[in-house]
Amino acid sequence: MAGKRRAMAEAAVDGTVRPSGSLGRADWIEAARRALAAGGVTSVKIDRLAADLGVTRGSFYWHFADRAELLSALLGHWEATNTAPMEQAVARAGEGGHAKLTALIRLWIDEVAFSPAYDAAVRDWARHDAAAAAAVRRTDDRRIGLLAGIFADLGHAGTDAFVRARVAYFHQVGYYALAIRETRAQRLDLLPHYYRVLTGQPMPDHLRATIGRVSEEARSPPRRTVRSGDRPKGTRTR
Repeated sequence: MAGKRRAMAEAAVDGTVRPSGSLGRADWIEAARRALAAGGVTSVKIDRLAADLGVTRGSFYWHFADRAELLSALLGHWEATNTAPMEQAVARAGEGGHAKLTALIRLWIDEVAFSPAYDAAVRDWARHDAAAAAAVRRTDDRRIGLLAGIFADLGHAGTDAFVRARVAYFHQVGYYALAIRETRAQRLDLLPHYYRVLTGQPMPDHLRATIGRVSEEARSPPRRTVRSGDRPKGTRTR
């Protein structure tokens, strides 16, 4: 209620009203996510987000009481969206630790459903904010638990599965923290070696064959399909 009263007060000052089909709460959270990933939490400012979205700040207060509420929602968004894809990839892989681990590793390499930049920005934020630090701890525990279950499926019991999960996870977090520069082809070529070191087992032949094919594709220049909306102005479809 307070947020709506403030929104109406802001609207009275800047002459705006809430139009039908206006920006929603999710739009502001997405704008905040982009700002966070690009410049850290200090870049998540109401005026800047409003400018990025092409609206006045009065629009913000229809959805959030203040910046603190937005930051809390942003942490919730990160917890929900940057870990769920890992769990979904593992669930889709079906039975067997090898298939589950390979699916998870592929998600990390693809960097599509999972955003390393979003993760890194939240971790940086957590260094000086208690709420962000608590969210990071919860998320790390959740992800390590997922990995521990996979290592248990691979035959490692109890503490051994937990420690292997930690090593695998810390390795992946460290890869981003150190800003390792490798091509996709290089990462895929090293994957069977990392796999053997982390699991104590060779990657199954059928999975190695799949990785090999993907490595060859990664070395080739990508072919871009031009959609009608991508064509330069003045050109016509033949």
